[in-house]
Amino acid sequence: MVEKKWIACPKCKGKMFMIREDTKLVNFPGYCKKCKTESVITIEPKSRVVKSMMI
Repeated sequence: MVEKKWIACPKCKGKMFMIREDTKLVNFPGYCKKCKTESVITIEPKSRVVKSMMI
């Protein structure tokens, strides 16, 4: 099961959008509907093997 969490606005701390724990965002233009501001968001997840196969 993949965990999900909310990304909070850096200005008003309101919920902006939900991401999974394995989501990677680089220079994403996130918009907050509550305070009407735009923020550039970068999120780097922990490295992990999602699926591996032996040949």
